[in-house]
This record gives sequence, C-alpha cells and structure tokens, in this order.
Amino acid sequence: MSKLLRNMLFASAAGAALAACGGGDQATPTTPVVTTPAAKLEDSFGANFGVAYRADPNSVAKDPQPGDIIPLSLTATPVTI
Repeated sequence: MSKLLRNMLFASAAGAALAACGGGDQATPTTPVVTTPAAKLEDSFGANFGVAYRADPNSVAKDPQPGDIIPLSLTATPVTI
C-alpha cells in the first residue's frame, strides 16, 4: 500500500471519528418548544357547557343559562369527535 493511500485512509478515519464527537463542553443555546394545549371537545358545545361537564358529579346542580348550550343545526359545520 502506498504511503499516500495510507495517509488518506488515516485522515478520513480520524475525520470520521472527530465528526462523531459532540464537543460536550460548549453550551449551545436552545429555544424551548412551546406548545399550546388543544381545545377541549366539551368547550365547543357552548359557553359554559365545558365547565359544567368537568364539574364534580356530587356538586350542586346548575340550571342552564342562555348561551350555555348551542342550538343544533343540520347545516352547521360538524364537530370532530
């Protein structure tokens, strides 16, 4: 094997080994990923429907108020379940 070929193989092996090193000592600034929570399904049925739905089963019953429950419509956009 020629000396040039041997040096090229050594250099490429050393380069591959060094490329795998992460450097570890340097702190890299990262931006935290902020995700917004998805809207709950029960909130899409009216203003206070979701609140009443999540209430404790043994709590005091609440009479529906205007706007608590939306009217049904066959032509409205369907709610994905």
